[in-house]
Amino acid sequence: MDIRDLHRRSLDELHAHIATAGPADLALPTPCAGWDLRALLGHLVAENRGFAGAPTWSDGDLGHDPATTFRTTADAVVEAFAAPVPLDERITVGAFGAFSRETALHMHLIDNIAHSWDVARTLGRPWTPAPDLAEAALATALSFPLPRGEGKAFAPEVPLPETSSAAARFLAHTGRDPR
Repeated sequence: MDIRDLHRRSLDELHAHIATAGPADLALPTPCAGWDLRALLGHLVAENRGFAGAPTWSDGDLGHDPATTFRTTADAVVEAFAAPVPLDERITVGAFGAFSRETALHMHLIDNIAHSWDVARTLGRPWTPAPDLAEAALATALSFPLPRGEGKAFAPEVPLPETSSAAARFLAHTGRDPR
């Protein structure tokens, strides 16, 4: 499957959860340590803007409608990576350094899938990513060294049986407990 399509669909699945959040939900705590839903959505919007080519990766302004702001910034990312832009072209990904556009899309994919679970969990919604998205996110996460521990992007891996679904194994690998 084409990474551009997987990436676009990961943004669509994440937006589907975000679109159900109301103003009162923004103060809810999330599974992301120290972040309420507003802070998590601000992180997602800032990353979208950064991946779309903004000069800063810290503009998490949600505007008056966080779901619309997320959708607009997600569409900008999709457009920035659309063909005929070559996937082997290198770009700077925030503080992480320079990577090929293809690697950048994989990095954003795992962030989108992980945070779609965070948003769904926060809102008490079921989380059932498309199987091919879960498989792609798991394969990508397993191929990257994930910074783990206090103050890092990921908590320690949660042990799960190898027979668990790809979605559950992905969550566990990113330090989330899917049980």
